[in-house]
Parts: sequence; structure tokens; C-alpha cells
Amino acid sequence: MKLTLTTAALVLSLIGSGEAARIELNVTTGPGLIPVFSSAYYGDDGKMYSLGAFDDGCRKTKYDWIRQICLDSDRERGHIVYSGGTKKCFRMTSQSSKLCGGSESCWGGVCNRCWHYVYTEAKCTW
Repeated sequence: MKLTLTTAALVLSLIGSGEAARIELNVTTGPGLIPVFSSAYYGDDGKMYSLGAFDDGCRKTKYDWIRQICLDSDRERGHIVYSGGTKKCFRMTSQSSKLCGGSESCWGGVCNRCWHYVYTEAKCTW
């Protein structure tokens, strides 16, 4: 079987590095519930790096290769500054929510809701 250059490029693009860096944020809200946050950074290698209960502002992480991560939820953007000084920026590109926790998590007709936000790489303009 002989592969053309176009076919080979298509195959490589399908099985290549695969993942692009992104930040994911999960928030659970509900009746009498203080919002519960969890966030993670997914590197270009597809590996997940937990950022803990973080949803807004700037902070250091437990990873020595990240100098600082910042999220601006109101403006739907964020960035990471790596230890070498390189900056990678992100924009919120998707958000979704669904009821979660079952009927036992409801009170007075209000139930727990789980929110999921995804920030993907974007051009740095801030």
C-alpha cells in the first residue's frame, strides 16, 4: 500500500500530539451551599495538573514550572506565566451546567447545579 503525502499528513494529524493546553473549572452551587470550586490545567501533553479550589484572581501553584496562574471570570479569560517567563493566554470557549446530587440535594424546589467551564488557548491581548 502506497501512502500519498496528503494521506500521511492526515493520519499524523489524527494521531499526533492530540491535546492542546486548556484550563477547566468546575463549580457546584445549590440551596444553602457555598459554591464549591475545583480547577485543573491540562498541558499540551494531555496530562491533568490540579489547581485546587480556584476560580478567580492570581496565585502560585505547587508546580515549580508554573510561576503564576490568573483567571478573570468576569472577563472570561486567564493566563499562565511559566517559570521561564513565557506567558500562555486562555479564553473561555465553553460552559455547561446540569442538575447534580440527586433529589436529596434539593430544598424548597432549588437543587444543586454543577457548572463546567473550559478555557482554551488564545492570543495574548492583555
